[in-house]
Amino acid sequence: MEKKKHAKSKVVDGKNVPEAYLRRIARSPNEPAFWVKKDGKYQPLVWKEVHTQMLGIYEGLSRMGIGKGDAVCIMSGSRPEWLLSDIAIQGLKGVAVPIYHSSSLEDIAYILEHCGAKAVIAEDAAQCAKLVEVFKKRPALPVIMIVGDSAPGLKVIPITEFAKLDNEKAAHEAFAKTAATIQPGDMASVVYTSGTTGLPKGAVLTHSNFGSELRFVVDEIELYESDVTLTFLPFAHIFGRVESFLPIFAGTSLGFAESINSVSQNIAELKPTLLLSVPRIYEKIYAKIISQVEAAPPARKKIFYWAVGIGREMAKMRSLKQSPSPLMWAKFKIADKLVFEKIRNTLGGNIRLTVSGGAPLNRELCEFFHACGIRVLEGYGLTETTAAVAINRPDDYRFGTVGRPVGDSEFKIAEDGEILVKGSLIFQEYYRNEEATAESLKNGWFHTGDIGEIDSQGFLRITDRKKELIVTAGGKKVAPQKLENLIKARRFLSNGLVFGDQQKYLVALVTLNEPEVLKWASDTGIAFRDYADLSVQAQLQEIIQTEISEINKDLASYESIKKFKILPKDFTIESGELTPSLKLKRKVCVARYKVEIDGMYA
Repeated sequence: MEKKKHAKSKVVDGKNVPEAYLRRIARSPNEPAFWVKKDGKYQPLVWKEVHTQMLGIYEGLSRMGIGKGDAVCIMSGSRPEWLLSDIAIQGLKGVAVPIYHSSSLEDIAYILEHCGAKAVIAEDAAQCAKLVEVFKKRPALPVIMIVGDSAPGLKVIPITEFAKLDNEKAAHEAFAKTAATIQPGDMASVVYTSGTTGLPKGAVLTHSNFGSELRFVVDEIELYESDVTLTFLPFAHIFGRVESFLPIFAGTSLGFAESINSVSQNIAELKPTLLLSVPRIYEKIYAKIISQVEAAPPARKKIFYWAVGIGREMAKMRSLKQSPSPLMWAKFKIADKLVFEKIRNTLGGNIRLTVSGGAPLNRELCEFFHACGIRVLEGYGLTETTAAVAINRPDDYRFGTVGRPVGDSEFKIAEDGEILVKGSLIFQEYYRNEEATAESLKNGWFHTGDIGEIDSQGFLRITDRKKELIVTAGGKKVAPQKLENLIKARRFLSNGLVFGDQQKYLVALVTLNEPEVLKWASDTGIAFRDYADLSVQAQLQEIIQTEISEINKDLASYESIKKFKILPKDFTIESGELTPSLKLKRKVCVARYKVEIDGMYA
């Protein structure tokens, strides 16, 4: 990609999302909006091309009769057509309703029914196959198919046919005319929370919510119009949704990863400058680095850990705005040349800023990336706060916190430790759910369900989910997420679930870092039939016991893990054990592995 001179982003604003979009089209018609992998390399799609495609979808929906207040569901992985459909729906005063492409049949049926959808935009035959099953139990809806032209058992309209544009000028004028009448308080979207328990709730987000979020983010984070982001987050998740709007409001461009499994390769190809991610991706990158280091000769390992120690010290000094001594600078430059520069090059070499959200990020992990010269800005938000409601800034951050409030947001801590927040980012209500709305919105304050504290400098620290705190038989309160993050940071472990409510001690279900464990087994000559067989080998049990003992070393007795059980497979989205943002569905896992948990208390 050709490099452009850095120009600080200026917010392209509007009283609604389609109006901001039109101003971006007018300002940047020949600038890249998207980067899409084609013929083996990333190629740009400029804004005027994007606009033509969007107008085709807009006209197709208009011919279908979609209008003010009509819900249209988007059931797809993240791709350009997702954002174009979103803008087209909003441009008709409709309501865009995301559905995760990994959603269960039960959730799909519930959302379609609850929001009163008038049509579905589905990605491909796999998504259409789900709709076939859903429509067996409820009336069928019109389905627009993005990829392909037919689906067995379902009448679909291929998007190539659906989005035929008769008169681009007339469609543009119609879109602009409608956009001018959309008010900031009008409903833009109903976003159903993926949820770790129960049926999803639909958060009503307005044009003002989205505008405020993007306005604040562009104003408060160091963004440039030359910035390129590699996106792999689902746009159905609020974090990914806001990321999809960044090119409109900030003038950045968006590259699309081919899949979650090709992120490393796509980073090397696209060489992005920005990365917005959930902690799991940073954990995997870190685990891969450590795996390579542990396999290196002793001298290289010694240099690596020396450099990391210098880098961590430098990172802490920067966070406290302290000036390093000349000797420290000299050591850091050597560490950077020997170690950190190589790590940055594995991530494309251009990344200067990353954001982590969606779940807590391990503090030591954050410090590690800062040590390497990769600034990870941890933030905090929920669907109901239109994504980030707090964030660390590039020049104002504290490790172990999620930063200060975004924009006009205000925080306070309730007597029981729950975080309350109010401001222009807060959702309007839960769609058709007065009881849930009344429970969450009280006297203008949104009750987040998270437990936290605010330090003397105004930085917010999250300790756990209110409903997930473990209370032991001895009355001690334990935050399981803290321990689970420690588990995920260990070399041979991939994930973990800590349990101990009303019990005398804590136990953990753990899953293995499969590539690392298989390599260890091969190197040590351990024979095994399959992965499940390996997970019960006595030597591996000893290795994992060592990992757990290392975790326990710095914990109080009541919060240490006394017993563990290795599961024969990892938690996945497909199995229903993780949310699409890779957070553990605690209730599902506890029910599914009740026998294993009970066995550790026998």
